[in-house]
Amino acid sequence: MVSARIPEKPSVALLSVTGGDVSTSRAATDKANTELAGGSLVDYQIKTLFRAGISRFLVEVENMDGAMLALADQWRQKNVLVDFVRTGADIQLYLKLDDRIWVQSGQLYVQPDFVETLVQSADNFVATVDGRDENSLFERIDLNTRWAGISIVGASTIAMLKDLPEDWSIISSLLRQAILANVPLRLMSQQHVNNGTLNMVQGPQDFVQLNRQILRRRVLSQAGLVEARVLGPVSAKLVPVIWQSPVALKMVKFAGPIFALGAVALGVSGFDLAATGAAFGAVATNSLRLATTDDLNGQGKFPNLTSVTLALLVIAMFGSAYMDTSYTNDGLFAAFAVASIAWISMRVVLPRWADGLLRSPALLSILALVGTAGLGFTNALQWIMVAQLSAFMFACYDSGPDKKAGQP
Repeated sequence: MVSARIPEKPSVALLSVTGGDVSTSRAATDKANTELAGGSLVDYQIKTLFRAGISRFLVEVENMDGAMLALADQWRQKNVLVDFVRTGADIQLYLKLDDRIWVQSGQLYVQPDFVETLVQSADNFVATVDGRDENSLFERIDLNTRWAGISIVGASTIAMLKDLPEDWSIISSLLRQAILANVPLRLMSQQHVNNGTLNMVQGPQDFVQLNRQILRRRVLSQAGLVEARVLGPVSAKLVPVIWQSPVALKMVKFAGPIFALGAVALGVSGFDLAATGAAFGAVATNSLRLATTDDLNGQGKFPNLTSVTLALLVIAMFGSAYMDTSYTNDGLFAAFAVASIAWISMRVVLPRWADGLLRSPALLSILALVGTAGLGFTNALQWIMVAQLSAFMFACYDSGPDKKAGQP
């Protein structure tokens, strides 16, 4: 017997804005309290799932408005298909026989890391939580079980909804159909609810709390010590303001590469101090971009903007070093050494303290700025090289087998 091939990941996501996504029907006066990371809840869900590898989206709607059409157009510009459905029959137009479908409640926020974990599941399932009182916002399945707001089902399960009346909820009906079709229930740990990994969004206060949680995660997830502990608190103040302005969002996205280009121009022109200042500006604005957009992979029309920014900064460093090279100072060698140690540090396992120091472009740019002001550019690079090697050697000792063998 020949069986249908099961794709490794869900290829389609079914979402909903039928009365659940408060942010799609907000008034101008409460916009700041009903947006998630600068957009609607369904937009955030699409971003999260897109990063997990899903590029086709079906959104259950009751009524179409300009905001939803604009959302679809925005994503189509990134080669992501967003279509709207009202009935079970509508869904059949967009599915293939071997599709697996990620189904998510219109009111559910899920942390991105957890989404990426669940998407890897090779088996279809209905995620559940238990029936305790603190889970009352989740849809009930039976006396002791509630739906956690996530399912992965096959196209055959959705096909059973082709005769569903237009005024019935597609996602709620699909949940019942999945249970009747004996799709396995998968109990989620209560810890996921308690720590905010799974969160049902009901009103403005939930959006405020989630925005704080998202911002904190983005800031603390940045690798460098200076980025997380120094620039992070500054970003935490600026990001909520930036989220309210589409123009500011675009400016922040490209500020890093623009500063880096400025550093290149200043470096090859011999303005070392100004070049290091522009380099710090590039690193700081890139850190702000990551906190604002969480765009770690640079999806869309543009390549990874972090990589572009850092590559330009390396060019700026070599340009400045070349202009500063003399018979007594080999700036190109120092620049090569600093860049090489930084590159190696990114690809080895280091103790946490060394990870924060050696993987911090912001720290390097600050040291270069201060050192150039006091010692000159080439001398600053040489001392940075010495500091990097010292930290690297201590890190190797700190994680060495002899030290570990002596630990109790």
